[in-house]
Parts: sequence; structure tokens; C-alpha cells
Amino acid sequence: MLRPLPVLALLIAAAVLTFSQRPSRPDFKPAPEVPAMPKALMKLPRTDITRAKFPAIDFHLHGRALQSAQDYQKMIKLMDETGLAVIANMDGGFGKTFDQNMKTGEPMRDRIIHFARLNWQGINEPGWTERTAAELERCFRAGAQGLKIAKELGLELKNSDGTYIQADDPRLDPIWEVCATHNKPVMIHISDSYGRFLPIGPENERYEAGLWRSSPEGNYYHTGHPTNEVIEKARENMHAKHPKTRFVNAHMAMMYYDMDKVAALLDKYPNADVELSATVQDLGRAPIMIRKFFLKYQDRILFGSDGNPNRGIEEFWVPHWRFLETFDEHFDHPAQLRSATGAPLHGRWRISGIGLPDDVLRKVYYANALRYLPAVRATVEKQLAAQR
Repeated sequence: MLRPLPVLALLIAAAVLTFSQRPSRPDFKPAPEVPAMPKALMKLPRTDITRAKFPAIDFHLHGRALQSAQDYQKMIKLMDETGLAVIANMDGGFGKTFDQNMKTGEPMRDRIIHFARLNWQGINEPGWTERTAAELERCFRAGAQGLKIAKELGLELKNSDGTYIQADDPRLDPIWEVCATHNKPVMIHISDSYGRFLPIGPENERYEAGLWRSSPEGNYYHTGHPTNEVIEKARENMHAKHPKTRFVNAHMAMMYYDMDKVAALLDKYPNADVELSATVQDLGRAPIMIRKFFLKYQDRILFGSDGNPNRGIEEFWVPHWRFLETFDEHFDHPAQLRSATGAPLHGRWRISGIGLPDDVLRKVYYANALRYLPAVRATVEKQLAAQR
């Protein structure tokens, strides 16, 4: 009789299998880490800002670390200190995981809400769509305020023949329709940073900033992955097929590298919105252009951070407020990732603010999100009243 493998052995075996399934990159050579950013020597004016001017709804926060009442209390403390009225936890899960998150977070449901997140296991098996749609409906009835879709759709999930599953796959049509029926938003992150689809090398600014110094993981150039154009086209098909479903496209639809593309998506599809998380480091490089974009599309942009309960207020949250509220120049962006040396891996540069007027700021911070989240309207109104 075979003895069961220890847990560690199973984990190692899984890791080896996963690694063996990745495309080989024989041309890759490790390179030295880039140093941390130098301090600016020029004296620059800074607006005194520590918290959001208006109660902010963070439409994109990863709360996987919220496992106990103490975790929630710690998160609420951070929210109160930096001006977050409500956060939407994108890691609400599915099935029993979702139920547990709802139970643990019940006392804080006016401040911390949960989005369901599909279980993709068995997607190539008969009945997956029906079972998943039914479970999603159950989650909505149990309190899920939306559905989160991550970039594994388009870049990781595969059909039985090895091709990649895209957002316009017919198996997903009933899922999108369930969201429309229950009037719940789909917070969808598909595709990835443009630099990840380009060759690794000095001409790729993501590489120059410090990515892929020790491993090519997360770069899709010549790996057999779909191109960003293929993924973006499938997204358009999805929007077109489901006009009654509201899609909030994360990270400026991952097209912040070409704001004309973002504008075209919003112009063509009334059921498309965007949120700005993990794009501030790029948007802040062109503050005049981006300010014009925000003014034109002020009803279609939601605030999100892509943060988590452990992000520091000064380093992470304040740069968001500084970018949106002030005309400050040449300040550190809220780095999503840092190297071992402290280098910001998604942008080795500094940014400037776009100084939005109050009426637009209110829309970005909370009013646009409240269209999708009526359950937290009372929370926002209470905090607004306290500011008067």
C-alpha cells in the first residue's frame, strides 16, 4: 500500500509540474538588480495632504488577508485615517470561501463589501457553466455586490486543445447575463501591462525599471500566449454581446499606454466603465493629457487602488490623493511592486498631479461607484454629512 506523500512533497511536485508547463526561455539571462530611485535634490512645492478630500470608495482592493475580526478592525482603522469610506474586496471567493468571508465581515458590511470570484476548475467539463451560474446567483442573494474576473481569463485558462479561453467564450455568456439580471457589476481585469507583451531588454521600460532581472516570469513575448490585441478584441466582443451587463474595466482596461484606445472603448460601449488602479504611475507622466481625459469621461471613471490591508498610508494612499487633487509635480507614485533594492518595478520615474475640480473629484471618489453599490450609499452620505 502506498503511503501518502507529505504536504511539502506535494507542494514541490506541483511547483515542478507548473514550472515544466511554462514555455522555455533559453535566451533569458539574469541581470543585476537596479538601484533604488535617487532622492530629488530640487526643492519642490508640496500640498499638505494626508487623506482624501471626499469619502472615497475603493472599487478594487485585495482583502485576502482579512481573515478575522481583528483584521477587519485594522482595515477600518486604516480606512478612517486615509479617508476611505468603503472598500470592495475583490477576493470574496466562491462557495464556502465566500460564505466564510461574508460571515467574518458581517459586522463591517457597511464599510467592507465583497465581490464573488469564480472557481474556474472544471471549465472544460460538461455542466460547468450551469453550476457556476447557479452558484453566482446564490452568492448575489447572499450579499455579493459584484463579480471579479482576473487576468487568468485570456492569459492562463486553456481549452482542452491547449488554446486560451477568452472573454467572449460562449460558456461565459450565462455568467455575464446573471450579473445583468441581478444588476451587479463585473469588475474585470483582462490582459496585462503592455510592456509584458514586448521583448525583455533595455528598450522595454518595464525591464529598465527592474522587472525580469532574475526570472522572465510574467513576460509573454514569444511564449505562446495570446497578444494583447487578441485579448482586447475578445473584450470588445463581450461588451457587444451583453449590452445590459455593466463591465468596470480594471486598470484603465489595461490600455493606459494608448488613451485613444480607452476613449474608443468608452465611446463605443455604453456598458463599459474604467477604474484607475495600478495606472497612476503611468497616467501621472502626462498630467495635462490625462486631466483632459478625466474631465471628458468624468462619469465613466471609478477610483480603485489594487491595494491591500498592509499598504502604508504615506507611501501608497497619499500619492493617489496627491495625483487626483493637486497640481504637485515630480513626486513618487504609489508603487505596486518594488524590487529587493526598493526600486519601483512598474515605473522608474516620478509623476505630477491633475488637480481635478471638486465636482469631478466627487464622481471619481464615490458618485460613479454608487451607481453600482447602492448598499453603501448610506455609509457615504453619513461621512459626507460629518464633513459639513
